[in-house]
Amino acid sequence: MNIVYSSSDSYAPVMGVSLFSLLKNNADSDELNIYIIDNSISEENKQKVISMCRDFNREVTFIPIADIEKLVGTDIDVGRWNISTFGRLFYGSLLPQSVEKVIHVDCDTMVMSSLEPLWNTDIEGKAVAGALECIGDSYKTEIGMDKDDIYINAGNIMLNLKYIREQKLEEKFKSFIASHSRLSFMDQPVLNACTSNGEKLVVDLRYNLYSLVYYLKYKNVLKAKRVSHYYTDKEVALAKRNPCIVHFTTCFMDGTRPWIEGNEHPLIGQYLDYRAQSPWADEPLWKDDRGKVKRFGGAMFNKLPQGFVAASIGTVHDVVVPLKNKISGR
Repeated sequence: MNIVYSSSDSYAPVMGVSLFSLLKNNADSDELNIYIIDNSISEENKQKVISMCRDFNREVTFIPIADIEKLVGTDIDVGRWNISTFGRLFYGSLLPQSVEKVIHVDCDTMVMSSLEPLWNTDIEGKAVAGALECIGDSYKTEIGMDKDDIYINAGNIMLNLKYIREQKLEEKFKSFIASHSRLSFMDQPVLNACTSNGEKLVVDLRYNLYSLVYYLKYKNVLKAKRVSHYYTDKEVALAKRNPCIVHFTTCFMDGTRPWIEGNEHPLIGQYLDYRAQSPWADEPLWKDDRGKVKRFGGAMFNKLPQGFVAASIGTVHDVVVPLKNKISGR
């Protein structure tokens, strides 16, 4: 298997814990090649990663991230995100030509079982395989997609680099980024808008269990995101009972994440256990730097009826954000 992470130095400890969980739960894999797209990771953190991989008899290769803005030919408004998230769109150029398929794993994850079933999934003629994103139709139409189009979460995906190179998809990615002054969710709309339904393969949610499905009841997940094409209630429940990659995405029901003080994710105990076994065990948890307004809002979300909160958030996602984007000319 070829596994790729993309990280800055500030997120290297978070990435390191995820990588530890991956190495531990994939120790039986015959071949496991680790690549890290390096956005100025410190030598200290690199050495920790190298040592950890060697403990599992694995090698790791650090690859300097490309100058994304230079590559695309325009300035990119990243907002609260890090520009390194765009790196996965250009793995076909960044990684050796001999690497024809990779699984990209986001830094903010915990790998709880073998990735072999995903790796062995047939993606012939596909550009990408990933789990459906829980997202409203307005986010699709905003970028020129149809409401019924497949829209995947780009956090944890398998990429067919051979196909991407043959179809010159990176050129499409560059053009799309250059023609959009700012993008909701950074690289994710680029990947989705530039690939057809036939070039995407939808996989089980267990390979990308984002936080929302842990905090909200199924009916409220649909209500909060105004999503019309999604997994069934049974499929979500089965994925939660048998998780492979848990994705600690931001969620309005919990303003922190497991490496931040005060987090209450249902699986935080497992995450902290992996963290305690990793080379970053002695590093303190991050401080919760949210302002008073955000803290108060988070507390209220958990006190108010969940259905009411979900409906309110749904209005924001389906009406307020699209209107804001239209006014700003995005």
